[in-house]
Amino acid sequence: MQHSIQEIQAMSLLTLYRMLIKNVQYYPSKNKFKIMLAIKESFRDHRNLNDPKKVIQEIKIAQMGLRNLEMYRIKNQEMKDVYKVKDDGFQESMNPKDKNFIYF
Repeated sequence: MQHSIQEIQAMSLLTLYRMLIKNVQYYPSKNKFKIMLAIKESFRDHRNLNDPKKVIQEIKIAQMGLRNLEMYRIKNQEMKDVYKVKDDGFQESMNPKDKNFIYF
């Protein structure tokens, strides 16, 4: 389920944080763990931010990140559902024992 822009904007900061951490596992990168740590560190660093303009700016950055991560989650699910390998029933023996096979 993808959240609309209005739903993301209405989320509390804690919910936004949890959704970011949850959806980072679908990001197509080998650095998922480092990205998750960067998200946690960023939230920790900006915990005591008092300037309202900076707070709004950081929340918008987090919302944009959540939208991007959800896009990858949906694409990942689509790839699992749509692109499946079809079993055509063809079975070739890996060790044929007929007269034309040469053993080394």
